[in-house]
Amino acid sequence: MKKVLLLDTHNMLHRARFGFGSGPHKVYFNFFRMLKGELKRHEPDIVYIVDEGRPQISKELSPDYKANRKKLDDPDFWREKEEIIDSIKKLSGFVYIRHPHRECDDVIGHLALVTHKDDDVTIISTDSDFIQLITDNVRLWHPKKKTYIEPWHCDYVTWKALRGDGCDNISGVSGIGPKRADVLAADPEILESFLAEKEERRRQFDLSYELIKLK
Repeated sequence: MKKVLLLDTHNMLHRARFGFGSGPHKVYFNFFRMLKGELKRHEPDIVYIVDEGRPQISKELSPDYKANRKKLDDPDFWREKEEIIDSIKKLSGFVYIRHPHRECDDVIGHLALVTHKDDDVTIISTDSDFIQLITDNVRLWHPKKKTYIEPWHCDYVTWKALRGDGCDNISGVSGIGPKRADVLAADPEILESFLAEKEERRRQFDLSYELIKLK
């Protein structure tokens, strides 16, 4: 069984942007400083540097998906990102991977549950959507909290589809708070009865579920 490290690269890049120091190479310095720390901590056999692609499937499902986000207007950040990726490709020996029509999350999901289903996999990210990937073989390391995230108390995708995700412009089901989501996600029969009451309610849930579930 190999030890596999899956790095949410876009996530780490943005943490590097807000990290220590200043100057023209701040992101570059912080990114590789953080990466070095994770390599020392987890001692992997294989490292994947997974980059962000376009969310084509999600955009087809909902044109409003992530429409609330604006592209970062920071030329220095994008320049440093190119330098980082170029260095990784040429010098690191790590596996750089980017699918042009899939988000980083989806690629990581495939690597964790399909490509390396029989290996010991650690995902490095502060993104809570990776909770849905946690299994006996797949762990999620939160690099800011410096801890492994525990499995969710119920089906994570169902729970979040009920609640929605404002960061990604996913509405969820109207009027559902965290406690009600706990009850509904924990009992399929109660959930089905709840969704069957209103056609629009089921539509909201089904769309949100498809947007949140890693493909």
